[in-house]
Amino acid sequence: MRAIRLPLGILAGFALVALLAPLLAPFDPVAHLDPLGRALQPPSGAHWLGTDPYSRDVLSRLLYGARASLGIATLAVAVALSLGTLVGTVAAVGGGYIDALLMRITDAMLAIPRLLLLLLVVAASGPLPPATLAAVLGATGWMTAARLVRQETRRLLATEHVKAAIALGVPRRRLWRGHILPGLLPTLGVAATVAFAAALPLEAALSFLGLGVAPPHASWGNIILEAEGRLLRAWWLVLFPTLAIVAATLTANVIAERVSGQHEGDA
Repeated sequence: MRAIRLPLGILAGFALVALLAPLLAPFDPVAHLDPLGRALQPPSGAHWLGTDPYSRDVLSRLLYGARASLGIATLAVAVALSLGTLVGTVAAVGGGYIDALLMRITDAMLAIPRLLLLLLVVAASGPLPPATLAAVLGATGWMTAARLVRQETRRLLATEHVKAAIALGVPRRRLWRGHILPGLLPTLGVAATVAFAAALPLEAALSFLGLGVAPPHASWGNIILEAEGRLLRAWWLVLFPTLAIVAATLTANVIAERVSGQHEGDA
């Protein structure tokens, strides 16, 4: 547990900043403060992270953008985890043709580049509202969770105490609640952090392409979009949201690796 305290604290810090954005942001994130006088101002005492082409304060937009980016990624994780757990447990318990069919579907989905799949969906439907975008991200990212849950469920079903419980006629609901689900929690934790680390940059990529969160609402991806054509002149529009995306993604990956390593050591 000690190994994940620091990265978990960092991720919790991101979540806290997102929740407290209305209190922390020095300016209205969509307010055009002075289109002629304050547009594309570099970091200064008045605007710590500079301003964008519309004279909006970048720090305020970064704080509010955390709400959109982290919120969409979190909802995507919930969808991916729900679908992955369902597919993984059904495959593990069903076995035979059911297992083979579900795993072939999973493999086929994994073979398709996820960003390409997302672009096809968005191209067919147009830019998506945040909740729908999160659902689509989750619906295209359940495969890793399904494979992890299937593997762990099969391992748990083969353990002596579960076999003994089945032999004693323990009701199925009690068996799952008391023996299987508690054993799946570390695996679900790994799957959740892996899904989060994948969803966050994908949301940013779609928003950067103008297919995710629509301006004037802020997300980390569409803040970077404002630097299009002026990268060297407005470097702060790229640097700060990119650092936020990289830091949150790497932190989630570190948590996944450490939880996975600890679970393998305990198994």
